[in-house]
Amino acid sequence: MKKRVGLRSWLTAGVTASVLAGGSVVLGASPAAAAGCGASLSPETSGAAASWDVVCDAGHIRIVGWVKDTDNDGQCARVRVEYGNGDTWYSPRACPEGTKVSFGSPWSSTKSQIINAYLYEFNV
Repeated sequence: MKKRVGLRSWLTAGVTASVLAGGSVVLGASPAAAAGCGASLSPETSGAAASWDVVCDAGHIRIVGWVKDTDNDGQCARVRVEYGNGDTWYSPRACPEGTKVSFGSPWSSTKSQIINAYLYEFNV
């Protein structure tokens, strides 16, 4: 039997925030949801759940929250963070079923104020 490789639910929830020099917030379109600094998101897939807050300080941005594996399907849950400068960070993986892991992504290295975050599942 061939094991399926891939992501079951890649674009479950996204966060995009752009802050202009004047300090105003402009929300950008993302695959499922858009939010700015101070927003809270709680995406779910058929086998995973997560919750995070968008945090901003001194022009930098990050997310802080948790990710949980909610299904005995042999997959793990994880959150992927993409910063505006092209850097990518992954939360610790949560598996097997019932495992809940807290995380805090690093602060953005630039003041671009653009971040996208996605909950997804993957085969181990």
